[in-house]
Amino acid sequence: MTSKAPEDLESMIVELLKTRLMSVSQIAKELKIRRDFATGYLEALKNQGKLDFHCIGKSNVYTLAGRIKK
Repeated sequence: MTSKAPEDLESMIVELLKTRLMSVSQIAKELKIRRDFATGYLEALKNQGKLDFHCIGKSNVYTLAGRIKK
C-alpha cells in the first residue's frame, strides 16, 4: 500500500497529468503504488469529474477533465 495522504496523492496525480496523458500503469509506477490501488483511485477522481478516461488501443489512459476534445 502507500503511506501518502489522499490529498497528497490527488495533487501528485494532477501534477503528472497537467502536461500529458498517462496510463494507469505509468501513473502507478511513477507514484510507486500498486496498479489496483491506482485504478480505484483514478476511477474515484473520474467519478468526481476531475479526470477523463480514454481507451487508446489496449491502454486505459487518464487526462485532466476537459483536456482532450472529443
